[in-house]
Amino acid sequence: MVLITLLSNIYQQLAPLVPPGLACCIASAFIVDKKYFGAFRAEFIGTILMIGLTFSPGKWIGADSLAIAWVAHAAGVVAADKIGGGQHVNPGVTVSMWALGKCSYTEAYVRIMGAMGGGLVAFPLFKLLADTLNLTPLGGPEFNPKDDEEVCYVLCLYCVFLIHIILCTVYSNTLTSLYLSTNILIY
Repeated sequence: MVLITLLSNIYQQLAPLVPPGLACCIASAFIVDKKYFGAFRAEFIGTILMIGLTFSPGKWIGADSLAIAWVAHAAGVVAADKIGGGQHVNPGVTVSMWALGKCSYTEAYVRIMGAMGGGLVAFPLFKLLADTLNLTPLGGPEFNPKDDEEVCYVLCLYCVFLIHIILCTVYSNTLTSLYLSTNILIY
């Protein structure tokens, strides 16, 4: 009974500090005897770096100069990719790589959980950093539901379409064979 009380007290102290869902994300790193732990780590660290290095330009870096903010943003993308180990960072990219046969379903799942875990850690971490150092809080584009709804849908559709065109162009041989095998299954 003492052990249960101790575990309950530990949980009650830690629960407010840990984002919901983080435990599930971290548990995913250890499936299949930690075969994909490296992919999880790359996604987790890469997402934290990507958020920190790409959301801070304009807020913390280059607040007075749009050119400096854009250069810092571009450098942040390259640095996050290089330091993180060549991760996908975006679950949409991971799903595309899985659809193209570049990674297994299990690896895709682990990569997506790593990216989600990195995001769950990054935003509270950078909020704490901003509050502690009295910096402008990080944020993304503002959404005004009265004026921006149609533009938001069109922009999102355009970005997803463009990323899939680029991925499909790069991996056109795989896509052609995937397309043909899908059509054979349909007919």
